Amino acid sequence: VEYLRALGLSPRVIASSNHLGNNDMLNLTQKKTLDAKMRVKSDIFGPWQEDDLDHKVSVMYTPYIGDEKRDYVEYTSFGFLSSPHTMVTYTRCMDSILCVPLMVDAAIWCDYFVNHKVSPTDAARATAYLFKVPEGGAKGVDPGFFYQMKELENVMQKASGKEDDVIAMGLSKGIISEEQANALRALSTM
Repeated sequence: VEYLRALGLSPRVIASSNHLGNNDMLNLTQKKTLDAKMRVKSDIFGPWQEDDLDHKVSVMYTPYIGDEKRDYVEYTSFGFLSSPHTMVTYTRCMDSILCVPLMVDAAIWCDYFVNHKVSPTDAARATAYLFKVPEGGAKGVDPGFFYQMKELENVMQKASGKEDDVIAMGLSKGIISEEQANALRALSTM
């Protein structure tokens, strides 16, 4: 969707069909777990709060394909003069191989954030890119990849103390008082 927006198109319909044959999907044959999965799949564009985006998802358990994930998505957007544009993507990959790098990233980032005393909210916002639908402190983070990378970059700067450089410079030049510097630091931790 971010790609479509960068092209100047306005997404209106996203229809997704997911085929999974692994144990995860087998667990989704129960209504309670299926409802949770469908919420995650359906809420992926929630932070954009677009009332006119028609997003539909179907998830099917297909045991024959095993650990493979097959995903077919049709994106219909409006372009110049509201002319419709439809693009289709087809993804085929091993589900477990797809998620392992995300789990490794999550472990490494969590270790880094703990060692640098990053707040849980900032850590959640910085790692939002690892999850389909960010929860907790990351709820509402723009789902666009580049926005999420900017979130990560901001938290990294904060953790390294670089965001404080401007405050320190203001203090050293007598532009702001110690009280004002502390107020600015407090704002940056919110």
